[in-house]
Amino acid sequence: MEPKAASKDRFFIVIRGKSRRGFCRGCIGRVETETGRGELTGLMYGCSSNAGSPKNGGSVRTEDAYPLTRHQAQLLLYISSPSRRLEILCNPQLFLAICELTPGDLVVIRYKKGHVPGVVKNLMQIGKKESKDDLNMLGFEVEFVDSEDNLSPKQLGPLPIFSASDIIQVVPSYSVPLGLQYRDIKRDGSTGKVVMRINSMPSTGTSRRQVTKSQSERSVAPGRTQSEPPVPLEVGSLVEVVNNAGVAVYGVIRWLGIPEGKPETWAGVELDYEVVGCSDGVYKDQRYFTCKENCALFVPITKCSPDSRFLCSFTETETFNTTEIPPVPAYEESEEDAPPVPESEAASLFVGKMKGIQGHINSCYLDATLFSLFSSSVTVDAICNKPADKERPITCILKSIVNRLRRQGFVPAQSVMNFRKKLGCETFSKNEKDPEEFISVLFQKVLCIKPLLKLRSEGGNSHGAYTLQIFLEKEQMGQTPTVQKLLDTSCMSGDIKFETMPSCLIIQMPRCGSKYKMFSHIIPSTELDVTDLLFNSPRECFICGQMAKFECVQCLPDHKLQPGRIKQYCSTCNTQVHTHRSRCSHSPQALTVPEGVAADSPLPRRTMQLFGVLCIQTSHFVSFVKYGPDSHSWLFFDSMADRHGDDEKGYSVPEVRACPELGDFLGQPEEELTRANPALAPELVCRLLCDSYMYLYHSPKCQSRSQATENRSSV
Repeated sequence: MEPKAASKDRFFIVIRGKSRRGFCRGCIGRVETETGRGELTGLMYGCSSNAGSPKNGGSVRTEDAYPLTRHQAQLLLYISSPSRRLEILCNPQLFLAICELTPGDLVVIRYKKGHVPGVVKNLMQIGKKESKDDLNMLGFEVEFVDSEDNLSPKQLGPLPIFSASDIIQVVPSYSVPLGLQYRDIKRDGSTGKVVMRINSMPSTGTSRRQVTKSQSERSVAPGRTQSEPPVPLEVGSLVEVVNNAGVAVYGVIRWLGIPEGKPETWAGVELDYEVVGCSDGVYKDQRYFTCKENCALFVPITKCSPDSRFLCSFTETETFNTTEIPPVPAYEESEEDAPPVPESEAASLFVGKMKGIQGHINSCYLDATLFSLFSSSVTVDAICNKPADKERPITCILKSIVNRLRRQGFVPAQSVMNFRKKLGCETFSKNEKDPEEFISVLFQKVLCIKPLLKLRSEGGNSHGAYTLQIFLEKEQMGQTPTVQKLLDTSCMSGDIKFETMPSCLIIQMPRCGSKYKMFSHIIPSTELDVTDLLFNSPRECFICGQMAKFECVQCLPDHKLQPGRIKQYCSTCNTQVHTHRSRCSHSPQALTVPEGVAADSPLPRRTMQLFGVLCIQTSHFVSFVKYGPDSHSWLFFDSMADRHGDDEKGYSVPEVRACPELGDFLGQPEEELTRANPALAPELVCRLLCDSYMYLYHSPKCQSRSQATENRSSV
């Protein structure tokens, strides 16, 4: 394998946006120039049959490009699908491990319809370099390895070449001496190598650094009954099970308990591969979990040992300090519903690593949404005054998730995965999703709640919705809009009104996933005034404060009348304003004035309070949650903040951080906020300003009602 030569060339991959001239999402480019407008121009690779030959790609915004080394660009270029290139970038730990592969490293390859272990033999250059600008693609020459019990004659021939996206797991070569050894075998006269398992574990009391005993001291004799494993095992632990013949199988514990008729604890293990005679999660006519057919093995817990394939690579890695991760205490289900966590207890319960909801397989959109809606907010509890059928399995699972989050401050990934599998579509358990899609399913099918919003559109048509998408042209707004101005402008431009005061308002910002965002940053409005967006509700004149009788959409952007504010007038002010020559062509519309409201009576403002924000960066969702009335009571939650172990066998480490600096920032006057430079703001404040995707508001009346009955959870 040739060394990776240093290069001054700058490469990148387009991760979002749609170019005006050439570049598209997933294309690889080489920088030629960088403009003062924050754009890159350069050559484009990977969008034709001859992927290594460049063509002029035009320009792309710097914020829409992700920098690459030459080596990374060459590896990604051999992946033919642009979407697969972006998919592997979403797993940075795995991708970096692939970039550092050396001969002899063990890998697991996605091959045909299964996963096959193999050994990296060489890094191969693919394609001819016919010009100086051509870029060779790079692939891995891999030799498959067989288990000792499955040796079949094979013809020697050229080894297959795989792309980076075919590799689903990397086991560094330094971990081989501990758990694996090579043994020469004969195949029709030719000599090959297989990987042979040494069934071994350090004895009880041995430190992580002292795994140096000889095999005779460490091995478990066939047929011998093992004692309780030295390392505590729990649901989610990676284990191996060795039968009396010495054959080992590997998997993850999916269930622990005492089956009917058994005196001791057993484990339900989901195996890595199918084994004839195993089930799909059923043992003696009782289902304990669900997996593929022939992949569920039930054995006494004493037959399980920690998976020795990964002991060395996990425990000797310096980049992850396990002492930073506190142990997760056992959790016992309770029949009583837990109320939302009060402000006085939220920080002590939630803040830290392994807190919040643990992410797994593209679940960040769901994790961030559930944490925002259920951790401390009482909004959904108040809405569910007519709860869904609590006997429905999916409702019971959600109830368990919410109760565990509110009582223990942590929900493991397996609990959430069980919930995802019940959402009615397989893609919810595997694919990336947008929060608004999940929210609709959550409220409509799980909680059986009618649409949160009742909207009245042009022509008097009424329809329901669970979220409200902002639609407008960028030219309608200034450089730094507030959520209030975005909402007012969008509703007025689309002639949309709320027929009733919302108890919960979820607003999507004007962007499409991670592909495109209209504004570089958006200023949050901690209080949202919806008075002028309510249909058939008394409103005051924009000029004099008397009862308004007319509304004018054309006055909305008028720079002489405070642009962005909704303009409604009494009869007198309407006449005066529209006598101006710049407004005489306007067409003010008459408002429906409620009966029984005196013209000079005081008109209260109807407001909503911000309680959560979902943010997105490179297809990854996080959330900010307001957990109490104090301005500094903010939490930041990331369900995949860190990673323990490799991408295939490790697990995500969720984290919740206190974010009082957000309260300091949002406490400034609006004029100062709109002039603020996000680059100079604290890290998390900058993240909220630049990456906001969805804002969550609730009605103060809803808040006070639910606080009075917080001990009656409806979830």
